[in-house]
Amino acid sequence: MRAKGRKTGAAVTRRPAASLDGVRPESYEMSRDQRCRGARLVASAAKDVEDCALLLAMLGLDPADGLEPRGD
Repeated sequence: MRAKGRKTGAAVTRRPAASLDGVRPESYEMSRDQRCRGARLVASAAKDVEDCALLLAMLGLDPADGLEPRGD
């Protein structure tokens, strides 16, 4: 019996990733509400402060995005 996770000798066909040359960051702008909800979701799922900071940075979010806007 083979150990789980070992290669079976079958060939694996790999395709190159699609090019992201045509993707522009500005085409994915998020609303203030989306940024707030996203930052809060990340914070609720993060293991600790460092994990939260890393995840927020990877998503282009700032910790302040999770704060509710103040009514002036």
